[in-house]
Amino acid sequence: MDGDIYNTAEALDSVRSNGDLDTVEIVEITEESHEVCLHLQLPGSPDFEQWLNRPPVWGANCDLKRVLDAYGLGPDDVEQLVGKQVPVNREVIDGTLNFEIDIEDL
Repeated sequence: MDGDIYNTAEALDSVRSNGDLDTVEIVEITEESHEVCLHLQLPGSPDFEQWLNRPPVWGANCDLKRVLDAYGLGPDDVEQLVGKQVPVNREVIDGTLNFEIDIEDL
């Protein structure tokens, strides 16, 4: 049992972050109907999902369009967001840490 704390410490030591929690990586994109889910990953933790609507008509108030525009991508390039670092807002909701893309900071 004494060795367990050392194993845990070694496992935590192997986790590396990008240096801050102001940006996180998009690790996966899934699509359902007219929505796109961006999976945001923190090292050593489960991913956070952010769902964005894929509107029938693209406009300036479309969050998905704003995210794509920030990276020079078009409506058909959603999959190319994988691997990109995005600015995030973080907050505690019902005792759980939550991350969401900071659309205003793109």
